[in-house]
Amino acid sequence: YEGSPSSRIFNIKFGSAKYNGIFIQPDKEFSFNSYLGEVDAKSGFLPELVISGNKIRPEYGGGICQVSTTLFRAAILAGLPIIERRPHSLPVRYYNPQGFDATVYPGSVDLKFKNDTGAPILIQNKIEGTKLTFELYGAKIERQIIISGPYNKTFEDGSVKASLTREIKNSSGETKKETFFSSYKSPSLFIRESNPLE
Repeated sequence: YEGSPSSRIFNIKFGSAKYNGIFIQPDKEFSFNSYLGEVDAKSGFLPELVISGNKIRPEYGGGICQVSTTLFRAAILAGLPIIERRPHSLPVRYYNPQGFDATVYPGSVDLKFKNDTGAPILIQNKIEGTKLTFELYGAKIERQIIISGPYNKTFEDGSVKASLTREIKNSSGETKKETFFSSYKSPSLFIRESNPLE
């Protein structure tokens, strides 16, 4: 998230701390929003840009999607089943390459995945400079994860279509292949508002 405004950096650090030391029990579903809590001034977040409808405007918690996107990528690489994931409405440079992001919005858009490993999973994260990393710890599972993409097609108006394919090969020889499709609208369709929270 290099180049982020100071308030976005604060929200990323403040928000990511909520996801340190979480245990996901076997066969249980993880919900990003269930750990996020209230996102407002009282809960400690700062106003920063978010995508809301067809507008780009400051709201409390702007930057939280850096946390959800990074955790989504970790879950993908771990081979965990993705229950719910939605891409952003338009391309966001912080999440390059496009097609590998996960937006969240309290009360309406969540990131969910399941622990199918048969043992507890511990979620940890760390920040080094302007790089956020998630690490998932659990029992050793004999599975091979093959990622193809994301592949992007960018159109003249700046809109993007992307696809990311994940193939999971288990020790039993069973193979599961799935593709995550993302469609991003042209940034020109979005209105950038001034900060009503200042």
